[in-house]
Amino acid sequence: MKPSGRIRVLYVVGNFVAGGAERHLLELWSRLDRGGFDVAIACFRREGQFLDEVLALGWPVHDLAVGRRLASVSGLFGLLRLCRLILDFRPHVVHGYLFGPNLYAALAGRLTGVPAVVIAKRNVDAFETPRQVAVQRLSHRLATHVTAVSHAVAETAVALGAARERVTVIPNGVDLSRFAAPPARSRTDANGNGVVVGTVGCLAPRKDHATLLEALALLAGRGCHFRAVLVGEGPERPGLEARARDLGLEGRVGFLGERNDVERLLPGMDVFVLSSREEGIPNALLEAMAAGRPSVATDVGGTSEVMTGGETGWLVPPGSPELLAGALEDAIARPDEARRRGEAARQRAFESFGIDRMVRRHEEFYRRVTEP
Repeated sequence: MKPSGRIRVLYVVGNFVAGGAERHLLELWSRLDRGGFDVAIACFRREGQFLDEVLALGWPVHDLAVGRRLASVSGLFGLLRLCRLILDFRPHVVHGYLFGPNLYAALAGRLTGVPAVVIAKRNVDAFETPRQVAVQRLSHRLATHVTAVSHAVAETAVALGAARERVTVIPNGVDLSRFAAPPARSRTDANGNGVVVGTVGCLAPRKDHATLLEALALLAGRGCHFRAVLVGEGPERPGLEARARDLGLEGRVGFLGERNDVERLLPGMDVFVLSSREEGIPNALLEAMAAGRPSVATDVGGTSEVMTGGETGWLVPPGSPELLAGALEDAIARPDEARRRGEAARQRAFESFGIDRMVRRHEEFYRRVTEP
């Protein structure tokens, strides 16, 4: 039956680290219509850089106390705690985010009879192990609905057993107010003098910063004068720093670590680059587009649903330092064209990928899945 009054939504998440999914949720939770929705949040662990911001929203946060391994005593008791929470809160919708929380949301939601059991799919599983794929299949088959961040990701949800009519595409959105100021003028010239090439993202294998460093080394070998900045933190940082030294890029490449002022950093980048091997829909690219940055990105996952090669940026195949270097060199050598594509990208972002649009789509989705 369609709920009377506010729709109760219980979110199941891992923690509140500074990641793309976590930022997306923080933006969503802060903007949901409080007159139409009641929210509760269940987390595996009450930790992470965004925790204070989440708590400040005033929605109740429940710690399931799940350890690092799901197949453990803490994992079993965490699932039981989630079932008890569902029975107490009586949500109309339970919505899981990311691998473990998706499984818990699907299991607990089905066990307790939640009307709408939803899991969120945010990537294309390029690096999943067979065991993880099996768990994903179970989650997708138990869920009554799946939200996918792109059409490319939606196809992978169908391949994992979700009925196509039960998959809803809701693209990511960015807070456009952070990028309301006109974009800075590009400093590029044909020789690359004073050029800053930048990227934003966790330093993890799927982002393939190693290929980016190889491409930058090729540019340096061609006499292009530039500086590069990598914004983000992650397990690959020590290896990437060593690789940069081995490639002779020491002094050219800076590792800035995790930053919460990306909107201040992006205008200083003449060319933004995304070298990922896997993406659902890249928030970092959306932000670069909103900032009017000429962007070079690998054509993976939903990237081409965001940016059009030749119109709003440069698209290249993943894993190719040569092609990535060629696109970067073209963006540097043709500053007027780079500026034109950056401006077109900004217009595209403001027209289609605002955060409020993303929130309204979620609200419409919750209303639809709770209809009789």
